[in-house]
Amino acid sequence: MRGLAVLRELAVHEGRRPVSELARATRLARATVDRVLSTLVRIGYVRVEGRDAVLAPRLMELGNAYLAACRLPDLLGPLADRLADTLDESVSLAVPDRDGVRFVHQAPRRRAMSLAFRIGDLLPAERGASGALFATTWSEREWQQWRERRAQDPQDTGFPAVPRGNGDAAASFEERIAAARSHGWSLDDQLIEPGLVAIAAPVRDAQGRWVCAVSVVSHTSRHDTGSLRTSILPRLEATARQMEQVLAAPTADAPSTRASKQELGTTSPPPT
Repeated sequence: MRGLAVLRELAVHEGRRPVSELARATRLARATVDRVLSTLVRIGYVRVEGRDAVLAPRLMELGNAYLAACRLPDLLGPLADRLADTLDESVSLAVPDRDGVRFVHQAPRRRAMSLAFRIGDLLPAERGASGALFATTWSEREWQQWRERRAQDPQDTGFPAVPRGNGDAAASFEERIAAARSHGWSLDDQLIEPGLVAIAAPVRDAQGRWVCAVSVVSHTSRHDTGSLRTSILPRLEATARQMEQVLAAPTADAPSTRASKQELGTTSPPPT
């Protein structure tokens, strides 16, 4: 747990921080931090450069192990890839991570989109279509965590994968959650940045629980929210139902032994 605390502090500060600041931030004794860093350096997760501790590329294998263990990329990734090929649009699978959304699989299309999310990236729940879906099941405690995070970090500095804050996304969040609860799907109308639109549908396991969301991401030069509903949603929902059939199949109970190709060397540190 001490090692993870040190890694977390490095991760939220763009992978580099003075060792003395790590001790203060983690509330660990300096001697303890030094021992933890020595271990992390020995296994290749951290480098020490002068007075700074720096994350090393090998750390990404922790995120890869976490994502592979959830089985969703192997089980559902081929269907997401097929949908991307059919629509010629980018398709993603995401899971909830507290008051955020984390990508576990992507089938991208190379177009003029200024944002490029990686597998493992964490987004604020209010900044996308999947987040509104997941928030329909939030408890009061989870709502309180979201409100506290918004108050402490209104510019989303704790989410390096997205541009700094979008107040409109937070202001419309509850309205979009209500719409997602009513419709069973959710829209993202340029919530991350101008030009990007998306639509997401939930995927349930055999017990009926929402375990992930599958989303189609496009550009306003190709689609608006209206055309996403009319031309994309039927195929998206059909794919979500196929994914549910895969999760309900007896073979889905066995953990996968093969990592998705997209997981190799492309993830952030694991969710905590």
